[in-house]
Amino acid sequence: MSRVCGSSSSTSSLPRSSRSSGACAPRSPTACVRPEARTARDPMAGSDAAEITRHLAAFPAPQRQALEAIRSRMRDLLPGADEVIAWGMPSYRVDSDLVLSFSGFSDHNSLFPGAGVVKAMRTALPGYASTKGTIHLPRDVAPPAAMLRTVVRARIEEINAGYPKASGAAKAFYDNGHLKHRGRMKDGEMHGAWEFFRRDGSPLRSGRFDRGRQVGPWTTYDRSGKPHRVTDFG
Repeated sequence: MSRVCGSSSSTSSLPRSSRSSGACAPRSPTACVRPEARTARDPMAGSDAAEITRHLAAFPAPQRQALEAIRSRMRDLLPGADEVIAWGMPSYRVDSDLVLSFSGFSDHNSLFPGAGVVKAMRTALPGYASTKGTIHLPRDVAPPAAMLRTVVRARIEEINAGYPKASGAAKAFYDNGHLKHRGRMKDGEMHGAWEFFRRDGSPLRSGRFDRGRQVGPWTTYDRSGKPHRVTDFG
């Protein structure tokens, strides 16, 4: 599969599920496109969204309609995600973490949520064939929104469980893909700058910790993102 355009860090998110699952290349793979800087607030806006539209348009109907329905449902499920091209496929990324990819093949469509999610959910998804890291779907029928929701939530839980990193980087996401918090840990305690967010993606508060203790000014924001109150913890 193609590399993620303009990024070398995302290969840890879903690398082996698509390379070692034995899946063939998508029927109509798209070229790797380097995303342009996004200026709109809509996280789905940008060059990758247009590239995904072209990618899906190359499939014959009704397979194209099934893939477009997956895309629409993924947008509804993950308003906090960026829509990108990864591994040559339509994909959804939250902050720097890849949630899943999807595409069409000669006799089926596939979701690529990663090996951990597929292994954990085999019994929860009866009727769907799977290989390592891949869930096979009917070619011409989109899966129910409830099925996609189950897969997305499992993948978000897996991403959250992967933090904090050995480097100290810490973050967590709501099940809709919006960040819940982001900062760093030191010796098991919050340390340095931290940000907290509401479920709708708007900032809630930000400030600094010194080994688990709030220090200095902390800013609380209203839902429009404007500072509402500043509390000084000294």
